[in-house]
Amino acid sequence: MMKCRLFRENRHIKEANKGSYPIVGTNQTGFWDGTGNSITAPAPDAAFYGQDAQFTHTTPVYTKSSDGLTVKDEVSGLTWQQSYDSGTYYWAATQTVVDNLNKQNYGGYNDWRVPTITINYSSEEDLSHTIFWSSDKYTGVLGNISGDTPGAELAFGVNFGTGHIKAYSISIGPKHFVRCVRGNLAYGVNLFQNNNDGTISDLATGLMWQQSDNGSGIDWEHALAYVQTQNNANYLGHNDWRLPNTKELQSIVDYTRSPYATNSANVGPAINALFSCTAILNDGGKADYPYYWTSTSAIPKPNGTYASAWYVAFGQAEDGNGEDLHGAGAVRFDAKILGSGEGEERVLNYVRLVRTIDGSGIEEVMKPVPVILSAAKNPQSLYGDSSLRSE
Repeated sequence: MMKCRLFRENRHIKEANKGSYPIVGTNQTGFWDGTGNSITAPAPDAAFYGQDAQFTHTTPVYTKSSDGLTVKDEVSGLTWQQSYDSGTYYWAATQTVVDNLNKQNYGGYNDWRVPTITINYSSEEDLSHTIFWSSDKYTGVLGNISGDTPGAELAFGVNFGTGHIKAYSISIGPKHFVRCVRGNLAYGVNLFQNNNDGTISDLATGLMWQQSDNGSGIDWEHALAYVQTQNNANYLGHNDWRLPNTKELQSIVDYTRSPYATNSANVGPAINALFSCTAILNDGGKADYPYYWTSTSAIPKPNGTYASAWYVAFGQAEDGNGEDLHGAGAVRFDAKILGSGEGEERVLNYVRLVRTIDGSGIEEVMKPVPVILSAAKNPQSLYGDSSLRSE
């Protein structure tokens, strides 16, 4: 009787939350080789096939309110301040901005909040190098970084000019901006389901993930080739796997977890425990977890070429010496191939495959297996061909 009731409750959760976390695309439309040269769209089984722009993704749609105070994201159901407070703040003080908006019933609403990093990253706007706080505090601390304060507490923010997610000091150094949001409390909450066949489905986003990773570090060209090899082998019963774009991969980050979290209950790679991550030694010889490639290209310096690609750090986003600099869950980029001379740090990264759940996949994942609700945090910015991406 108890099992039947739990199954009914799980099924109700699935139906209520299915599709509640739609992920918009990155707006990237071009194709590049390993050194950043522009190329025509690669054909299947050709080198560099499987880049971001070769797949169709949801396009963002925004509606400005009649009073000009708010903007509605029609895809996510979130409503944003149309403009943001001109002041900068340390992280703890961001709540004062929220309180002021709610007190004045800004835009006709009194339920404003600081966005999670997931929600912050979901918005699409280029605001130079403006950095916006999220509500997510990092579960680890700053490493032993020269010129900084080792052990400093950090919180995540998004650089809307570059697209990076990084953890910043909450009370030391530069202050940052805050833009408030309201609505759709379910956005950014994953609904993971273990299909017991080597895959994990997220019913909130409609994506199916490889439960494990590829097991070794490879460059970006070989990451794309790995996908094609697995598709040709009908890996795990599917032949439509792809390398996730930045927004897709960032959507499965669990910002409550990190390899050296100060609370032992939060220690681990920055991903739900249903997934497995290969354990590695980082650049400083410390136990850690990998960075994972995305299909999205990046420009490493002004007026440069797309010689880099974005990755998501599921271990510490370290400084090259094994010290935590930007936090587990950071989104950064590195050179696509070794020897490119474009500021290489860690070029051999890992792969976790993704595919879109089709009709048959939906039926498959509706089998009575455990469902895990995960409030993993996530954010977004522009990745269009004309946008500048710099570290």
